[in-house]
Amino acid sequence: MNKTSLFAFFLAALCGCSAVAVVYSKHLSRAAYADISRYQRLIDGLDVHWSQLQIEESTFSEHGRIERAAQQSLDMLLPGLEGSIMIVRKGPGS
Repeated sequence: MNKTSLFAFFLAALCGCSAVAVVYSKHLSRAAYADISRYQRLIDGLDVHWSQLQIEESTFSEHGRIERAAQQSLDMLLPGLEGSIMIVRKGPGS
């Protein structure tokens, strides 16, 4: 084997290794893109669920609903004027 054919063989091997590296890099890139897409879909689903929970929270924390629940299940009523006591704070010099 002369010097030229050895150099050509070396370049062919280097080219083959480079091709394998490109294919492997492309595989890793596609796998990473698939992971990113999967996580983005998961994030979108969680955003939808979070929005639904916020709507549910605003519905359940409505003042009128809480008052109705207190009246119906706990037999609670708002006190009238006769059931109210006013506390007056006096200043330090009084």
